[in-house]
Amino acid sequence: MLATMVRGTVVALAIVMLVTLSLQIVMRFFIGQALSWSEELALACFSWSMLLAIALGVRDQIHVRMDLLTDHFPASVQAGLEKLIALAIACLGLFLAWSGTSYVRDAFGTTSAAIGYPTAYLYACAPVSGALIALFSLEFLLIGPAALRSGASTFPEKKKFQ
Repeated sequence: MLATMVRGTVVALAIVMLVTLSLQIVMRFFIGQALSWSEELALACFSWSMLLAIALGVRDQIHVRMDLLTDHFPASVQAGLEKLIALAIACLGLFLAWSGTSYVRDAFGTTSAAIGYPTAYLYACAPVSGALIALFSLEFLLIGPAALRSGASTFPEKKKFQ
């Protein structure tokens, strides 16, 4: 359910970003008047959508990895390594959430130049993404990969290169 909501948010942010950038192009080249706020809005949408998509990538297990050596281990060792990797990713997500929270706290009181929104809203994408990364990694640890694969995936199945 949470992953579905995050997927919908990523898609909505991407659409807003594309519409905003398209409007900026139309205004600049056809009307001759550039918009002052479009780049800031597009940057905010891009930042949020990419960091949320990273969390979805962790949930769907499409992160970059090298399994050249692990493929030669017995299945029990591979399962243990999968859990260790998921735990390491959860720790990385917690660190991102913790350090991102400090960054957001430091940004209080500043506003964006064109729109005037608090920049802490932009920087909040880091701790939110970190918390989701940690949550999705812990979900993998507790539920296991088979239960996660039965749910809807954002991305196509991973293909192994032979």
